Amino acid sequence: MGADGRQRPRSAHRRAEPRARGAIARAPDVTTRAVVGAVASRARGARETSGATRVGVARVTRDANGVVGRAGRARAMTRASSDALDVFLRDARDAFARDASAVAVCLGNEACDLDSVACAVAVAYAESMTTKRTVVPVVQCERKDLALRPDVVLALRSVGVSVESLTCAEDAAAADGRTPSETRLVDHNAHTGRVIPASWGERVVRIIDHHEDIGAHAEAAERTIELVGSCSSLVYRDVVAPSGREDIARNVARLLLGAIILDTRMLDASTTRASPVDFAAAEALQKLLGWDEGAVREEYEALSRARHDQSSFTCAQLLAKDYKQWKMGRFEVGIASFGVRVQDLIARQDAASIDAECEEFIAKHGIDALIMMTSFENPDEGGAFARQIAATTPRSSDDLDTADIMAKIGAATDVTPLTLPHAPRALHSAHAQLDVKASRKKIAPILFDVFADL
Repeated sequence: MGADGRQRPRSAHRRAEPRARGAIARAPDVTTRAVVGAVASRARGARETSGATRVGVARVTRDANGVVGRAGRARAMTRASSDALDVFLRDARDAFARDASAVAVCLGNEACDLDSVACAVAVAYAESMTTKRTVVPVVQCERKDLALRPDVVLALRSVGVSVESLTCAEDAAAADGRTPSETRLVDHNAHTGRVIPASWGERVVRIIDHHEDIGAHAEAAERTIELVGSCSSLVYRDVVAPSGREDIARNVARLLLGAIILDTRMLDASTTRASPVDFAAAEALQKLLGWDEGAVREEYEALSRARHDQSSFTCAQLLAKDYKQWKMGRFEVGIASFGVRVQDLIARQDAASIDAECEEFIAKHGIDALIMMTSFENPDEGGAFARQIAATTPRSSDDLDTADIMAKIGAATDVTPLTLPHAPRALHSAHAQLDVKASRKKIAPILFDVFADL
């Protein structure tokens, strides 16, 4: 029963993380230095230890017919079949442009990261190919802003897809107010209406997500929300594998596997939420591609370099790269995630322009507080994975004190202040996060409690 008194639809919401930790504890060799060639045995062990069942959702199936061969041959096959995906995306965009109300859509989240884009494309493609319905994947940013996400552009290009083939925010804005017949949400579980019209949220029929469930869209017939490492793992298990179509699976396999290994840092449960579901999906997708462990490692390193090479980005570009926003209590709060240490940002950009760009970003989005979260491999700690967090507010704000915000965050998760000589106002509150698993997925629920008390 929901908070509104209505009966909830059937849901597959469960927390997978504790099981993941148990599985990884029995497999200490699976680390960031491990190879995905170890995935097969670990995934089998994880499945054996996971006794959870699902309600009303197809069970995962293993494709035993995956091509086994050298990575070069598999990559050639991927390129040979990739035109089908680009053709589908162009046709879907054209169908949406003709009459948005005649199609269904699949929406990724507003951050438009690789996991979100891969999930939207895979769900829309699989459903369109196996039903009489046209499902259009929609990316919740403008096409030009995909340039701020080089890992997404690289992953799409690797499967023969041009960003010009995607349906993006400007296409939705040009739809003359016509609302799609149905909406599917992937990699988030509440439609905000900030980028895409709010009316689309009134027609949500399915949710597949790996974030905390905030209880929106109770009318959705299918709600699969599990706290796993990557939403792409759920999409493979619940949509792609059950389609029974090996051609469909092959055409989206590289996108989905790339998202999984990037989100879980090569299935490292010590710094991510890598779970048995992620291990099983990665194993199946690797077999579909016919990749050996070296090919998977090469893919991860290429995507990781693309994602984290933000050396030329200004503060404004970093803020826009991976941004989400929520109403928290009486405040509008945004969280921007990027991959540059605050020390390095301060070293390459003057304090006045950092503050000016933060002020402009806050005004553009109409927010009361901006939370900046960074994740990176720390050169001062031998390349160890690290996170930082900072809060800033408009100069004109009298309602919020960043020191108070950070103190409340620190009461819920381990942080320690950074010493930053000559720091701009926007970064005065910067702290190091001692819990490197505390990504935005974990910090956002904490912030809801923090701002509810302010």
